[in-house]
Amino acid sequence: MAEESGVAYATDVPSAVATATESFAERVAARSDIAPAERRVAYGLLELGAEASVLSAAALAAQLGTSDATIVRTAKALGYAGLAELRRALVAQPAEPAIGDRLRRSLERTSREELFASTIENHLVSLDVLMRNVSAADFDRAVDVLAAAERVVWRGVGPSAHLAAYGQLLAERVGKPSRTLVHTGTAFADELLTLRAGDAVVLLAYGRPQSHVRVLLERADRLGIPVVLITDTVARHLGAAVAVTLECGRGVPGAFASHGATLVVIEALVLAVAARNEEAAAQRLDELNDLRAELAGRRLDVDAI
Repeated sequence: MAEESGVAYATDVPSAVATATESFAERVAARSDIAPAERRVAYGLLELGAEASVLSAAALAAQLGTSDATIVRTAKALGYAGLAELRRALVAQPAEPAIGDRLRRSLERTSREELFASTIENHLVSLDVLMRNVSAADFDRAVDVLAAAERVVWRGVGPSAHLAAYGQLLAERVGKPSRTLVHTGTAFADELLTLRAGDAVVLLAYGRPQSHVRVLLERADRLGIPVVLITDTVARHLGAAVAVTLECGRGVPGAFASHGATLVVIEALVLAVAARNEEAAAQRLDELNDLRAELAGRRLDVDAI
């Protein structure tokens, strides 16, 4: 047993607990009772994937912002005999499971009575990882890109399309002209035509690179448009147009996706852009409240961005 902040955690789970066919992602999802420091390392290793298999314990510790000993403890907590066995599991890690499998995995490892508390805990871990992955310097560079743009263009598909729309709404409310690109297939071509010099793009791109991401980045590069990439794929290199990458996961790897951390990034970016021209942002919100009062016949102040 190990103690952290006065709480005891089981950190030495015997290898016999794990089945021979259990993937690395399945072990991470199943062992929610390991110490928080080791759980953060486990998520980081899953994000690195096969890349982590060729790194020494010291290199992994430096990459994940922890100690050699924590790396080794994480391997044992997940049921591996040691770091060598964990490396082999990372190499053999299969592709991202289907969404239905991720839902079943999430529900199987937590009782209905514990879902609320478990979800909160997963968000706390995700935010801790986010703070480690996104440096203040990277965040400031992203804000510089957006603040300098004449217009911010938010790109997302699927669930991320709604996040993009949320980003646009917040940005417009603080006076930053914005629009969204949310279409897929050939309909996306019409949206791409609206990109223009002076724009900056916030691109929400998760999982495997898709063709629409490649085409968008190529067009942004041709037009000289900088891109702020928000992604859960570590060390993704997608082209010269990407001015800064903010690594933002989607909850517990291999489990049902959560976009809570992405919402935090979006809100932080918009607030930071507003801070660059605080008086204009405040006046814009005052104007919004005046228009709402005209429509409703009484004051209905917006109490948040």
